[in-house]
Amino acid sequence: MSDSHLSEGRAEFGGADVIGFLNDCTDQIFANILDPHSDLFESNASIIGESHAQLRTIIETVQPQQQELTSSLAAGLDFLLGREDYANDQIDSALYHYQQSLGFWPAALTSFNQNLFADPEIIPASNSLERLGAILFHIGLSYTRRSQLDSSNQQSHYREAKLYFQRCLEIFELAERQDLVAKFTPKLCIVLQQLQAWQELQLLAQKALDLHISYGSHHDIAQDYGFLAEAAMHQSQWSHANQLAELALEIQNQSLRDPLHTLSDENPYLLLLAESKHELKVWQATVNRLEDALNETNPQEETQTYLQILKALHQLYFEQDYYGSATHLKEKKLQIECKFGIRSFVGVRPLKPQLKPQELTGKVAPEMISSGRLNEINELVERIESPDHKLIVLHGESGVGKSSLINAGIVPSLLQKQTTNPQVSIPIALRIYTDWLREPNSDTWNLETVLNRLRKNSENHLSTVLIFDQFEEFFLICTEANQRLPFYQFLRDCLALESISVILSMRTDFLHYLLECDRTTRLEAVIGYEVLSKQVIYELRNFSVDQAKAFIKYQTQQKSDQFEEELINQWVQDLGTRLEEISPIELQITGSQLETDGITTLEQYQQFCDHPQLNLVARFLDEALTDCGFKNERVALLVLYSLTQENGIRPLKTRAELIADLDTASSEKIDMVLEVFVENGLVFLLPDIPEDRYQLSHDYLVSLIRKQKGERLIAELELERNKAQRKLMQEKPDSFVERAIGSMLRWMRVE
Repeated sequence: MSDSHLSEGRAEFGGADVIGFLNDCTDQIFANILDPHSDLFESNASIIGESHAQLRTIIETVQPQQQELTSSLAAGLDFLLGREDYANDQIDSALYHYQQSLGFWPAALTSFNQNLFADPEIIPASNSLERLGAILFHIGLSYTRRSQLDSSNQQSHYREAKLYFQRCLEIFELAERQDLVAKFTPKLCIVLQQLQAWQELQLLAQKALDLHISYGSHHDIAQDYGFLAEAAMHQSQWSHANQLAELALEIQNQSLRDPLHTLSDENPYLLLLAESKHELKVWQATVNRLEDALNETNPQEETQTYLQILKALHQLYFEQDYYGSATHLKEKKLQIECKFGIRSFVGVRPLKPQLKPQELTGKVAPEMISSGRLNEINELVERIESPDHKLIVLHGESGVGKSSLINAGIVPSLLQKQTTNPQVSIPIALRIYTDWLREPNSDTWNLETVLNRLRKNSENHLSTVLIFDQFEEFFLICTEANQRLPFYQFLRDCLALESISVILSMRTDFLHYLLECDRTTRLEAVIGYEVLSKQVIYELRNFSVDQAKAFIKYQTQQKSDQFEEELINQWVQDLGTRLEEISPIELQITGSQLETDGITTLEQYQQFCDHPQLNLVARFLDEALTDCGFKNERVALLVLYSLTQENGIRPLKTRAELIADLDTASSEKIDMVLEVFVENGLVFLLPDIPEDRYQLSHDYLVSLIRKQKGERLIAELELERNKAQRKLMQEKPDSFVERAIGSMLRWMRVE
């Protein structure tokens, strides 16, 4: 536009003062809209007050000559005209003016097919971006109003509103105005609610909740929980919906300033709560009927029926977020399948002795026999019974099966012999080594108390064998030589007793510590041999190729869908090391996953790309995380990560230590994850005084967890994020908001 035309235009409608007035009104209205604390829509009249009459007069004068204005002023004028029309319910005219105003911005910013974050060159100044976001929001607002006025095309109008609201939020994200994203997100939530897009609503409401803790009010947070409750209810998550609705009500009550104010019976959160409680009662009735049916079904005579009931119960509990109970049922189903030959591999779960009705001692587990371990069991039992082998050091690589050999082989063999011969050694297995770091007292296990008991056993000619399983942990806990010395002295005193023998079960790479024991206590003089001589140490090796194949075939011989011979050969070859040895734990994990995935042929196996065995182990870990529920997978992964160290060690940690590691993750969520992992055998629960401790079940899993999908980096980033959120809580010391954060972290997966 030429300067002469602009001057003429100004003269006709009042000159520069009029343009200045229009700009001032536009700035004032945009400032109100972009105030994070203002209402979503306030009319022009309510924003500019007495100036509104003058604005109307000027608009009527200027509008016929709008083409003479600068493009930015024309865009602003169209926006004001659109707001005037919207306030008067003239929606079609409002949309026309908003679209005209939208034309001022580059098409790349307003096109729904354009990725805003792909081309930074199209991004204007932040102030312009914020105004564009406001216009997009007003267009979405107009379509929501149109949906109310035109019920025949309601869904179509809501879909249009969704597009504009989404682009509006993307623009505010681009402008780095999270406070405005927080302000305008609930309107999109309402649209998703009307479109019944429950999965989208759940994800958006979770994001809104995170934002509103920083930028919103109690009302906003209550509304977010209401959205989440409704989304959960429409996805049949009755228990989840019930608790979310209760939380929404509690937050709403907290936000009411008038103590005499009571909630209406039509309160939407009350209605959600009532409906979820009703559905939860129906769900509970179904569970009760299935549990009754389970108790009335004999698993031995009606195996398939019993398994089907377990599967149905597992699904019902899992869908309602009762992940611990669901995993317990899943494990029970697996045990039944193993017992009756439907499943052959136990994964990471420790082997147990075979129990028969009315028998408490049990027999050697069949896996010990099928894997060819019976020779090792017999040889070790002979050593235990021989006075020439007071000390036995059972050693081998991680995952070779030392604990299984002890628990499912040696101990049941000794107990079974004891039923016919009272002079056979009584096995006492120990796993806790933390007490030796404490001052002895009446509440803790201490060395002198045990030694006195062993002296009495020896005086009564009662043979006793002390078994220290996973003894390498002693050296990880007692890191100083002076901490280890009391146990070395205790070991020497035990072995000096006539009827006492000791088994130390440990990883091969920790054997050298025993030289320290021999040097400080002259142990050789007591046992008659050098501590690392062949008369003392006993190596348990990995399976040979032939052993592994024989084990697989023996374990699967009762199955109807047996593995192909070609699959077995390739599988064992993939698991083999350079020494042509097969790790028993890796064989169990991959075998368990093959059964879970229903893979029985070489062709199916080869679909796992170049490294099928690695992919099977990855899927095994993924399934363990899935058992914790999709919303809890990150916390589950962080729990596993916290139970590992870079040097391949599995630290023992208390519940309090794990909670501290995960910072702001709720203790309830961590408890649930631990319950699931203990149930599925991935984590050991080790009873201890004063606190129980948790430990990853196998060293073999440490490197897998730390390397899996680069989770080490993800874990570090997540911990940083949690620390930042804790700082936010400290900066905003609102007890109610803190509870809301705790609940959010308990129930939501925060993206």
